[in-house]
Amino acid sequence: MNRNRALVGWGGSALAAALIATGVLVATSGTSAPTTDSLVLNGRAPTTVELAVALRTGGSLSTSGTLWLNATTSSLSANLQVPVLTAPTDFSVRAVKNQLYFTSPNLANASGPVWYTLRVRWPSITSLARYLVKPNAALLSLLANARISHHGFATTYEFSRPRIALGTFGAHRTSSLVTGTLDVRLSTGRQGEFTGLWASLATKSATTTVTLNVLSYNHPVVIVAPPHSRATTPASPLIKQLLASGALGSLLLPTQLLQLLSPAKLG
Repeated sequence: MNRNRALVGWGGSALAAALIATGVLVATSGTSAPTTDSLVLNGRAPTTVELAVALRTGGSLSTSGTLWLNATTSSLSANLQVPVLTAPTDFSVRAVKNQLYFTSPNLANASGPVWYTLRVRWPSITSLARYLVKPNAALLSLLANARISHHGFATTYEFSRPRIALGTFGAHRTSSLVTGTLDVRLSTGRQGEFTGLWASLATKSATTTVTLNVLSYNHPVVIVAPPHSRATTPASPLIKQLLASGALGSLLLPTQLLQLLSPAKLG
């Protein structure tokens, strides 16, 4: 029973990781660089994106895996591995039409996999795709003081921003706010397309790091909702238990992203 509870808790963490990775992409994109580049987009927003993602904190949360985005259908799929008790456990996450689903082989019953489902509102993945090709004004101002280096056809921007308003997940809609530092390494390809990101959010007592690397653009990705008969278990009670447990207490996020992921947006 304790193992099942741990699996559910880490399932919520896996769910949060997928959301956070998407949120980071919403806020970050790239520009300009100098001949072959397998990720060139020729000025067109990609229809699909495959990403390697890792999320780690100074606490107990650590997850990594692969994330797929389909901009045409505004859907998401992820296979993530998180430590449960003493062994890594695989979780599958899908988001289709503002409905999020997650499961694990360990959560199956005699009839097959059990998918937990949650209604969630977030920015359109279709709108997100254009940020991977063309930077927005906010990013350009952020990159104004960046250290720029070139490696073949790749360009890397490194910058640090102090006094960022940060918060953590809590049982209530508000969380304790602190001030911290954002360090970022952003990589772009020959035509300026986004290729990778390493970001660290740090305070005096905690650190959260996110790593994203583009594996492919425009490869076929089909994402569909699980069979309705296997996706009838609501996840909202589990998410509330997860928030109340403090399991995500070591996860630092910008306050704007916390608002996006707040309990008011879930359910």
